[in-house]
Amino acid sequence: MSNVDTLRHDLVDIVGELHAALSEIGCESLPQTDIVSNARDRLRYISSLTEQAASQTLRAAEMIGENLHQQRDTAQQLRRLVRSPQARTFLAELDAQHVQSLHQVSEIIQAQAFQDLVGQVINKLMLTVEKMESSLAHLLLEGEDEGDGLLAGPQVRSEDQVSQADIDNLFD
Repeated sequence: MSNVDTLRHDLVDIVGELHAALSEIGCESLPQTDIVSNARDRLRYISSLTEQAASQTLRAAEMIGENLHQQRDTAQQLRRLVRSPQARTFLAELDAQHVQSLHQVSEIIQAQAFQDLVGQVINKLMLTVEKMESSLAHLLLEGEDEGDGLLAGPQVRSEDQVSQADIDNLFD
């Protein structure tokens, strides 16, 4: 099998895998020319939604953290002023709960770093898909130039090449 045949066979396999992956995510009715563009658009959409969700989560977590800090400060001030042992116990427990809640809010904020990694991976995937699309389009356009009757340049295969002696014999 020649290199061209091997390349074509590999491309057929890649396209088959791409079709299978796209039908798994619900894109089985797309025209062939829109497959890669649609996959890239989906990745871009997912990246955008993930970034929006992470921003909303971070804003909410930061606001909760600020509120907890303010409530904790107020509870500590009240505990110094209150004489009732029950109220002091309640305010001490409230202070401990605020510390625990602040720790959980901090974990939420740290977990959002994962979104940044997801966004980076998705953006790298989009670049890879764009490069793949460009390369495949280039290969397909080159393949179209090999049509019958077209002047496609010098022959690469030795059995198709014509020597100068053959040409000279034509004119004799």
